Amino acid sequence: MFTPPPSPQPKRTRALSPSEKTPLAPESPSENMPSHSPEEIKRRTGRRLRLAALTIPLALIVLTAYYGYTADPITQESFSSSPPLPSGRTWHGLAFDQSHSHSPPHKRHPEPAPQATSSGSTSSQGLLFSATPTSSNAASSSTTAVANQPIPTIPSAPPTLPTPFPQPFDEGIAQNFSSVTCSDFFANMTNSASFRSCRPFSLLLQSSSGFINAQSNLTLMNSIIWGTCNTTTSYSQCQSNMASFASQLKDACTEELKDLNTMAVSTLTALNAFQVMHDVGCSTDPTSNTYCYLDAVRSANPADSYYYQLPLGIPLPNSTRPTCSACSKGAMNIYASALENSTTASLLTDLQSSYAPSAQLSVQFCGADFAQTNLSNAASSLLSTSPSLLACIAGILVWMTLS
Repeated sequence: MFTPPPSPQPKRTRALSPSEKTPLAPESPSENMPSHSPEEIKRRTGRRLRLAALTIPLALIVLTAYYGYTADPITQESFSSSPPLPSGRTWHGLAFDQSHSHSPPHKRHPEPAPQATSSGSTSSQGLLFSATPTSSNAASSSTTAVANQPIPTIPSAPPTLPTPFPQPFDEGIAQNFSSVTCSDFFANMTNSASFRSCRPFSLLLQSSSGFINAQSNLTLMNSIIWGTCNTTTSYSQCQSNMASFASQLKDACTEELKDLNTMAVSTLTALNAFQVMHDVGCSTDPTSNTYCYLDAVRSANPADSYYYQLPLGIPLPNSTRPTCSACSKGAMNIYASALENSTTASLLTDLQSSYAPSAQLSVQFCGADFAQTNLSNAASSLLSTSPSLLACIAGILVWMTLS
C-alpha cells in the first residue's frame, strides 16, 4: 500500500523593518498644512476685497491723469505746425508769433493807417491776416506816438463807447472747417447777442483787428477797456455764456479739434480763459487809477504786454527782461489763484503750460516774491513720472491685492 509523502510546510516570511517598508502613495502636502476655519477664510477674503477697492482705483486714477495730461492736444505745441507768414503781412487771427518757441512773440501794433481792403483778407489754417503791408518804420512811429500820449484814468462815469464796439473775428472767419456743424457754430456764435454783449477780452485780444488798431489812441482804448469790463450782461451770466459756447464748440467741432484746426483750438482756449483774462484785463493800477492793460500798451518794453498772453499758452520769451511792475505781479497772482482753484484749473491747460517758465523767468529778474513758482508740485512730480514706472506700481498694487 502506497503512502503519500507529507505536505511541505509553508514558507515562513520575515517581518519587514520600518526602514524597508515602501509607502503605497506619497503623503499629500496638504495633510501637513494647518487648516483654516471658514471664518478665517472669510476674513482674509474681505481684507483682499477692501484692499482691491482702494488700490486698483488709485492706480487707474494715476495712469489716467498721466496719459490725459500728456495726450492733451490743446497746448501751445498745437500751433507749432502753422505755416510761416507771407512776406509783408501781419497776423490778426492770433495775438502771438507762431514761432515763439524760437524767437520772442512780436508785440501787436495797430496798422499805420486805414487803407482800402477791396482785396479782402486771406486765410491760412483758420487765421486771418490783413492784406495791407506794414513797415518797420510805420510800426516804430506808431509806438512812438503812443508812448507820447498820457495814460487816461479810469472813467468815473460811463464814457461814450465806439459804435460798433470791437468784436472778435471782425475781419471774417476763414471757411476751412472740416464739418458743416463747426462752420455753423462759428456763424451762430459770432452773431449771437449772448456772445457779442459779453465783449470777451480773451477773444478781442486774440482775433479783433478793431481792438488792436484802437491801441494807437489811448483815450479810445480806455473807453474800450471800460466797456469790456462793464457790460450790460452781468459778469456771472457772461461766464455761463462762454462756458456754454465752449461746450457747444466741443460738440460741433469734434473733427476740427481732433485735426488741431487752429481756429477751433485757439477759440476753445480763449473761451475757457474768459474769466481769468477778464480779471487780468480789467485789473487796475491803484497808484495811478489807470487800467493796467493801458500801462502795458504804452510801455516801450513789450514784456508788459506778454503777461496778458499766458492764458493763451504763450510763455514769456527767454529773452524777455521784465519791468517788474506792480501790474505784472498782479497778473501773475491772478494766474496762480486760477491754477490753484480746482474748478478753473482744469480748463486752463494752456496757462498750466505757460505759467511755470514765465514765473521762473519773472522771479529771476524781479525777486522770489514776484510770482509763485511752487504751484502743484506734487501733481507736477507725479505727471513727470515715466509711464513704465506708473504701470509697474499699478502691477505691484494688484499683485499685493490678489496674493
